[in-house]
Amino acid sequence: MDLAYATILGLVVVVSAWCGYQHELWSSALTFELKEANTAHREFTTAELKERQSTVIDVIAFTGYVDAVSNHDQKLADHYKNSFRPELKAAFDAWIRTDPFNNATATPTPFDMPQYLQTLDSDKVNSFLQLVDEKSQNASKMSAIASNYVFFASMYASVSFLEGIGRVFASRKMQMIFLVMGAIVFSATTIVLFLTMPIAPINISL
Repeated sequence: MDLAYATILGLVVVVSAWCGYQHELWSSALTFELKEANTAHREFTTAELKERQSTVIDVIAFTGYVDAVSNHDQKLADHYKNSFRPELKAAFDAWIRTDPFNNATATPTPFDMPQYLQTLDSDKVNSFLQLVDEKSQNASKMSAIASNYVFFASMYASVSFLEGIGRVFASRKMQMIFLVMGAIVFSATTIVLFLTMPIAPINISL
């Protein structure tokens, strides 16, 4: 019986240490995943802000051009036209060919022209947003895994408690009862652990 107690307690120490090791690996991976998510979020914010600023600049320049044309100030209209960014100029040239000032069916503004919409780097912005979502989901999964390893470590602590209490009793029968209870809890916990929990690669924290 002493050998059985020692065996179970020894196994508990080993597997508990394994759970702690896995917890640290997954926690480390979680940190890197959150760092990458934050980096992607900054890239997304920067790209989106840059795109919006470019659009605002184009709108201001185009609005100035329309006002100058409405006031028959060709010199000022040409000034605004020459200040167009290349992306807006390509769309503006295609837009002006539709005779928008006389054609009621023409596209309202050059911003609705395919030539302008194609210049918007929305795919790049969306790719950063998708990466943020992916990294955030991975971080949530890793956090749950790390927490589960803590739960299993607590289960092994309960096995240690049962085995420790069992040795207090003078009755061999009570000692056997607590020995069997600890063995059952240990076996069930270990089976569930290795059947359900993913094992982190050794280099996951590198």
